[in-house]
Amino acid sequence: MKNPVQILKILDEQVRSYSRLYELLKGEKEAIVSFDPLQVERLAKEKDSLVLQLRLLEEERKRLVDEFFGDGNGGRSISDLHTATGDKRFLDLRSRLLSLLQGIGELNEVNRLLIERASLHLRASSAFLQAFDIKASPSHAVSREA
Repeated sequence: MKNPVQILKILDEQVRSYSRLYELLKGEKEAIVSFDPLQVERLAKEKDSLVLQLRLLEEERKRLVDEFFGDGNGGRSISDLHTATGDKRFLDLRSRLLSLLQGIGELNEVNRLLIERASLHLRASSAFLQAFDIKASPSHAVSREA
């Protein structure tokens, strides 16, 4: 195969999927800050599904690139595709992917820190309540609004 159209389609789909992941991570950050565990759980499920889709897209991209170059060496980059084809769309997609991946990495780190802090706060609160021998029973639910 010497036609890069399928590779461009896969790369474009990866950009859309990574954009969706970025948006999910922003939503997760808001849910963590607002202490909405149900929303965090829902977003985690969506992220898991999206990550699986991204893995499949990456495998397909690698297969198409290997087929394009006629070898099974792998490791060919998007820049290699641009060099081979002269198509500037590859550079644009590469730039967008790099930007998205950097943003995703940063948001993921922020969310990790927020979750760690929330966990620390919950452990400290639990220890405080245990110091007064206060036990939560399933029949007495406590509301944050109360």
